[in-house]
Amino acid sequence: MFSRWSFTTTSRNGEFTSYHKDGRRHRSRPRDPVRERKRIDLVDIDSTITGRDPLNIGIKETWNLGHVAEKLRKHYSDDDQEILEDAEIRFFWVDKPLEGNDIPNGASSLHYRVLGEKDDGAVRLVWRGANLKLRKHQIDAVTRKVAAGRSVGSIRETTLNLLRASNEKKGLLLRDANQIVVEAAGGLREGPLQGNNWEARKVQTWLCRYLIINVRPVDDYFVLRGFNEEYVWHKPYRNSRGYADVHKLKSWVKDEVLTSICNRKSHRRGIETDDIRLTYRGKPIKKLNHIRPGETIDFEVPRSIEDKFIDAEAWLVPLTEECIVCSDEKRVSEMPNKRRITAACEHNSNMCKECVGTWIASSLDTVTWDRLKCPECPQLLKYENVRAFATRQIFERYDTLAVKALLSSMPEFMWCLNPGCNSGQIHPTFCSRAKCHACKRYLCVRHNVPWHKGETCEEYERRTRRQRRNDRASEQHVKEIAKPCPGCKKNVHKFTGCDHVTCICGHEWCWLCFGRYYRDEHDFLQCHHTRECRYHDNPPNYEGGRAFMPFLNMAGPPPPPAPPLIFPGGPPRPRRVDAAAQAGPGNRPPGFPPGNEELFQFLLRRQMHRNPFDPNININMVRPGQPNFMGPDFLEDALLFNLGHLMQRTDRDR
Repeated sequence: MFSRWSFTTTSRNGEFTSYHKDGRRHRSRPRDPVRERKRIDLVDIDSTITGRDPLNIGIKETWNLGHVAEKLRKHYSDDDQEILEDAEIRFFWVDKPLEGNDIPNGASSLHYRVLGEKDDGAVRLVWRGANLKLRKHQIDAVTRKVAAGRSVGSIRETTLNLLRASNEKKGLLLRDANQIVVEAAGGLREGPLQGNNWEARKVQTWLCRYLIINVRPVDDYFVLRGFNEEYVWHKPYRNSRGYADVHKLKSWVKDEVLTSICNRKSHRRGIETDDIRLTYRGKPIKKLNHIRPGETIDFEVPRSIEDKFIDAEAWLVPLTEECIVCSDEKRVSEMPNKRRITAACEHNSNMCKECVGTWIASSLDTVTWDRLKCPECPQLLKYENVRAFATRQIFERYDTLAVKALLSSMPEFMWCLNPGCNSGQIHPTFCSRAKCHACKRYLCVRHNVPWHKGETCEEYERRTRRQRRNDRASEQHVKEIAKPCPGCKKNVHKFTGCDHVTCICGHEWCWLCFGRYYRDEHDFLQCHHTRECRYHDNPPNYEGGRAFMPFLNMAGPPPPPAPPLIFPGGPPRPRRVDAAAQAGPGNRPPGFPPGNEELFQFLLRRQMHRNPFDPNININMVRPGQPNFMGPDFLEDALLFNLGHLMQRTDRDR
């Protein structure tokens, strides 16, 4: 009835074996997918608050989320964790809520959340302070702050003030807002919220809805500051002497700040603790530095890591700043670090990083690489400033120009004369013939020309004697029609325009006396003209803001001083005479439009005899002894002056 049969097969080691099997025939039941069950894990996403443990159940192929909800209600029906019939159960898969009623294919685990009858799923606060009291109406006040979109730092400040009001006798326990711990409970990212600039209600993106608030002891934290933001590390690691551990600080910045806002662990790739630079009070932190908890430490990371982190953190940080250039709303992390474009700037920058980078790109087309300035003040940009704001392409161009300028300053360095080669190398001065290591071409070191094949240097000089004579004549002619810049000593030729010259090196000087131009404390253009310069006593329109005040240029040269009069018994008492009564057609200042007698009389009535400028503010704006026909209200005078020209043009058109 039964038979045995065998066959030869190969084992895992490559040896032949004989395998015997009973020849019995069994009748197996056909596979019924309806009755088959698969196992699935159900995890309460708020288990930190509710205390429900994960549950593994078996489900059928025909089941939906409604059947799973009934299974949960039956399992939690008798104990303290009972799920009521009117409670709503929401399911989540990975990090997204499930909208329909179907169970996703291939799902091995599902998260769920139980909401009561009147529960809208908003963020809730839980107070867990041991020795301090926070009343219910105070907790509700903080909850409203969270719902309004306040930052974590603002929540800390509000909680500290409420705790001081309700615990007056324990004020010594509450010194700083950074003692307040705001911790996310449940969801996909449990733990403290480190960023003071993070928007507290955005934790719902991590499927968190509970915020636990407690208080740490005084000086039991570190504040790490970077990207214009603050990140608080509560209960930090300390060494045996109670000081900060530098390696632990860097590891915390890497694990809890730079990579904690992303759910994907792949974001940690490319970030090393050696890339993080810590400074304390402007000085780099070394391994043996003693820093006690409660202090603020600054940190910096490379530009590539900073840009990636700011982009990843953007959804957590609200728009609180406004750029004065593009007028767009920006985050604090999108503004220059420490609100300074350069370390020498004495002002807070109101430009975003993107606009500063655009400024650098446009300035690099008009000035030399080493004359780039801050867009808001005259401070020069350093290498690290350009690297912090410029795009990768612009910075590579800037870096290339800087390297070329450094190499060109070496006396023995020469660039290859091949137009298609960008290489160069150092050649000894006694060498006459050199070979480029890149393109393998030869050049004459003595004459700085491509190698004159078939000729010696002496023969080349005899052949090009006439050409060199013409070159020297051309150089002499250039010196006659041009002037050397006082800054870079390069020849500058001015064929038209004013006498205010701006060289390509960035130096500004007077064409006549070589005086240096500068900006005074009111940002007006000034110059130290020599006494021989014609602008010493009569500055041009573009100095001292005279271009914005046309009445400064109305008056002609000062009249000669009158001889002093001698009165017996002392000088008579001066009488006040109306300037308008003495004004006539012959008393008009040069440049004032003819006609419009009423406009001229009105200007003279406005106390034109007074000097509207304080000589202590700007000595170049009004010279002593020069008559002044301008009143104190500059804007109104300028409008009236333009109105006079408009009236004159209207009369002419008629």
